[in-house]
Amino acid sequence: MHETRGRIVELLRFQSSHTVESLCAALHLSRTAVKSHLNALRAEGLVRLRGLQPGRRRPSNVYELTPGADQLFPKAYDDFAAALLEEIKRRRPDDLGGYLERIADRWIARDLQQVDGLRGRERFERATSIVAGRGFMPALERTQDGYQLREYNCPLMLLAAGHDEVCDMVHRWLEALFGARMSRVRCLRLGDPFSAYTIAAGAKERSR
Repeated sequence: MHETRGRIVELLRFQSSHTVESLCAALHLSRTAVKSHLNALRAEGLVRLRGLQPGRRRPSNVYELTPGADQLFPKAYDDFAAALLEEIKRRRPDDLGGYLERIADRWIARDLQQVDGLRGRERFERATSIVAGRGFMPALERTQDGYQLREYNCPLMLLAAGHDEVCDMVHRWLEALFGARMSRVRCLRLGDPFSAYTIAAGAKERSR
């Protein structure tokens, strides 16, 4: 992010709201410059108008961060989730797989309606789009034997690195979305440049 816009976001985070005038004073910039940066942040969906603040001559617009701006700030979700999995595996090692299977079932319930009634290539392409929306950076390729789905990113890599059950959870979700049995032939977790799943031509549909 542009340095000045990043500073505006920080100021709005610390104080919750600002006017153009207060931002000018904090940043030592002109009104024109501050308004230009605010307009850019609004266009990105990071800042919005909150209301008006009374002034000596006329009211001033008050700006605040949108909920979407929260993504810009550091999070510790991965570290926390990894620690949680470690603790479950240490105390209840036989239960971790079952917990992750139920999480997969929740993912399936969330996404399955988007492919409901679709078959073949149409379903595969829609499922690939869903996988892309979850951050896996997929690519679907036609092969001589059927299809191959490649994933160039794993949003769960930190968790999967120490727990292959996480890969099994993702695999379960993918098979439900694609409606077919899939064989994992490459895996980012194992050092491959991408994860890959094959779908044989005429593969039987996966029953839930």
